[in-house]
Amino acid sequence: MAGLFSIEVSNHDSLYCEVERISETHEGPRLYISRLPQRAMLRHVSLDEVECLWITEQQTKGAIAPTVSSLSERLFSFVESSDSGFSVIEGLIWIVQRDGIEAAMQMLQALESKIYETNHTVLFRVDALALDAIKWARIRSIAPAIDHSVSEVLSEPKSSQLETIANEEFDQLEDSKQPLLVHLTTIPSLGFTSSLLSKRILQWKRMGFDVSELEPALSFDDSDTSHSLYIEVEKKIRKAIDLSRLLEANLENYSVTTYEVTMFRIMQLTGLDEIESMLLNHSER
Repeated sequence: MAGLFSIEVSNHDSLYCEVERISETHEGPRLYISRLPQRAMLRHVSLDEVECLWITEQQTKGAIAPTVSSLSERLFSFVESSDSGFSVIEGLIWIVQRDGIEAAMQMLQALESKIYETNHTVLFRVDALALDAIKWARIRSIAPAIDHSVSEVLSEPKSSQLETIANEEFDQLEDSKQPLLVHLTTIPSLGFTSSLLSKRILQWKRMGFDVSELEPALSFDDSDTSHSLYIEVEKKIRKAIDLSRLLEANLENYSVTTYEVTMFRIMQLTGLDEIESMLLNHSER
């Protein structure tokens, strides 16, 4: 499954264990840009099979600078060299801290456009704890976060597997004593059905979200159109969940009325950009 993704893992052993599982059926060229020097990468990958670069400020052979320009140039060159490819990129947080979130987002957007209609997969290792909720949400809007079930997503799961995932998540929400705002597994286009969509709508309703915008998709004849609308609404909900968490984390900055009105708008999925700006301004003071 081509596209940009992000993954949270605690160490390099976990990262490359997941990478091995995710990319086991991939036969194209690979590019790994790591925080580890090449000699340390030998314990994780074969340098005969993978092109490895060390992201560092040191000027040495096989190194790449932790800047937007350097990373963009190398990634674009790799994408242009083949119709398919698998890339693993570390150091995105370092680049955000160095060049700023806006420059990093422009790079991600340009890369997303570059790999459109190719079979390239680009996986960014991200430490979400090093980012505030807004920046993490923005990165995920282009490079969705994946977990240890990612191999099922990238290997194009069957409808029955997706049904199992949806049922498990549905049961977890049913067992909760109070509504929990949690990110749910993205339903890929392959195997997307009205039954899965109906369950997802119920899940979001149980959290308290107004998803009336998505309900017409249940009657669409074209599954691609239905899935496109689902993805649009899911992006709003992911952003709303992160905004609600940021609001809760800075509760002392707001009056009861402001909190209640803002939370209501979040759950209605309205004015999210305006709310984001307000919360971000308060958190930076």
